Amino acid sequence: ACARVFDVILPGQWLDPGPLGCLGVGAPFAIAAQHLYPDKKVLIINGDGAFGLNGFEFDTAVRFNLPIVSIVGNDAGWGNIRVIQQQMMGEDRVIATSLAPTRYDKIVEAFGGYGELVENPADIRPALERAFASGKPACINVTLDPKGLAKTAPNMAYIM
Repeated sequence: ACARVFDVILPGQWLDPGPLGCLGVGAPFAIAAQHLYPDKKVLIINGDGAFGLNGFEFDTAVRFNLPIVSIVGNDAGWGNIRVIQQQMMGEDRVIATSLAPTRYDKIVEAFGGYGELVENPADIRPALERAFASGKPACINVTLDPKGLAKTAPNMAYIM
């Protein structure tokens, strides 16, 4: 979905695991990009499930002083899986899609990075500015409404 929002005009500005995605590649991609381009700002946009798979790579980013910044869309669940289950089987048959409402920002702070919780969309830009200004690896943990997820992406239609 992010690829439809951002204008990528030059090669090397966007790393994408492909149309079906690959959960957890954000932090490793960002670490590599920041290492190769130390003077550029590197931003990861991922969900809480994806962050949970490789979020501990922020320890690597702190140790190597790589100031990557992550926005974590935290809906406390496997949102894409939940939507598919709702569409295929109905709301009352959704299983195994809930996650704890984890403070991922606190995890990054524990590694020595910068973290901030955002609960209002208007606060995202100022939080990002503070994160980049910190000069540290950072996590902006944005709380989302679990029921607010958009319809499944067109490339997932074949699953139905």
